[in-house]
Amino acid sequence: MRKSFIALLALALTFASSQAGASGFRLVETDNAGQGQAHAVVASVSDAAAVYYNPAAMTEIGEYAAKAGFQFIDPQTEYTGSDTTLKTANQTFAIPHVYVVKNFAESGWAVGFGEFTNFGSGTNWSINGPFRYVATDTSLSSYTLNLNVAKKLGDKFSAAVGVDYMSSQVRYDAMYPFTFFAPGSADGFQIMEGDGAGFGYNIALLFKPNDRLKIGFSYRSKIKTTFSGNLDILNFPSTLQSLLLAKGITGDDYSTSAEVDVEFPDILVLGIAYKATDKITIEVDVDLTGWSSYNELTFKFGESLTTSGGASILPDTSTQEKNWKDVIAYRLGVTYAYNSNTELRFGFYLDPSPTPDTTFDPRVPDSDRKVATLGVGYKASDNFTIDASYGYVWADSRSVDNDVGSTTLSTVDGTYSTNVHIFGVSVGYEF
Repeated sequence: MRKSFIALLALALTFASSQAGASGFRLVETDNAGQGQAHAVVASVSDAAAVYYNPAAMTEIGEYAAKAGFQFIDPQTEYTGSDTTLKTANQTFAIPHVYVVKNFAESGWAVGFGEFTNFGSGTNWSINGPFRYVATDTSLSSYTLNLNVAKKLGDKFSAAVGVDYMSSQVRYDAMYPFTFFAPGSADGFQIMEGDGAGFGYNIALLFKPNDRLKIGFSYRSKIKTTFSGNLDILNFPSTLQSLLLAKGITGDDYSTSAEVDVEFPDILVLGIAYKATDKITIEVDVDLTGWSSYNELTFKFGESLTTSGGASILPDTSTQEKNWKDVIAYRLGVTYAYNSNTELRFGFYLDPSPTPDTTFDPRVPDSDRKVATLGVGYKASDNFTIDASYGYVWADSRSVDNDVGSTTLSTVDGTYSTNVHIFGVSVGYEF
């Protein structure tokens, strides 16, 4: 039992559900005009946010364009089970985005740069809950810097290529059951913090068969990241502090290095936009996230820690299977030109969960979700625009019955329900 207990350490860096508009720990909150129409804009995007949605569309906008803003994500997950009801702590996450485009229209070239977030979020559970040895607090933050070059290929085609640099930081907390090694001891704390970075690439296409129809394609590659940092196990009971003294450590805290490789998934989006009338444009997108890259996590620790009886408090390495699956989301967006200065936006999408029942845990309380969005765009002057949006996410309740946590005599079994509010504002400039 004690040796099998080390499996809980492999839960570190599982990155928590995004609890926003997309499955797993992916974020789609990259622009407010796009948010208003459920991010179904890969074919119809017409401002500097093309840097993210479809860089090939940079050839369709003004000579200079820029956009910046925030989206705020307010998630809440409730757990019911084991004669207990818990809710995650109230947290609001601010997600920024910045885009700049220079279009050399005479030559057909365009360049663009963006800063946005594709992955991140967090959960915060009670330190006294039934799965406190599995998950308490987790946070993932990341940002991507993306440089693109686009070329117009005749009147109907444009293409683009780009390079992505993504930096990420993570923190993982859980309680540590020292009673397994020293019966009657109080819980300790385990905290893992790390950061890492990786490079990827992206390609995009835009095809305009006629004045009313556009077809867009965007692909962003996987990004492999090595996270390096520290694992701390705090508040060792007095009966186990001799293990620390043997390593020259005074006090009741143990710290060592930690490392894990994570392959963030690739993302492919195909969309068709149709201008039904002079005022109404409809777009449908199909969005594939390659979550099968997230199949296992192998952790390497700088120095193991073992009791005199041979029980492992901390192993050299630990591996946990995740076995996530690829998922396809379906998005529908509608824009209505209310007048020459105001555009109204509506959207809806369906996004299934990549997490199998066997590896579901409260650090990733993911389930199939539906999202409804509203937005408005206002042209404040000849050059400035303001976009505001709101989205509501409701996830299907998910009942869990698996073995996650069993090695620590914990249970994650129960029912999880999530809802999320998303709102934000962007300001754009173009001439």
